[in-house]
Amino acid sequence: MEDMNEVVCYCLNVTKGAIKNAVESGSDTLEKVQAATEAGTVCGACLSDIEQLIEEYK
Repeated sequence: MEDMNEVVCYCLNVTKGAIKNAVESGSDTLEKVQAATEAGTVCGACLSDIEQLIEEYK
């Protein structure tokens, strides 16, 4: 089972669960997930991970 408390964006402490919730609420692009969670808006190191999770959770 996937750990929804796993941190994806360390700059802002955004978890997989927060990203999943954003995608399930209609944030189906990187830009929309960033607007909903702020993940990936500081250093950008997690952008590819966020994009992968968006595809998984769509």
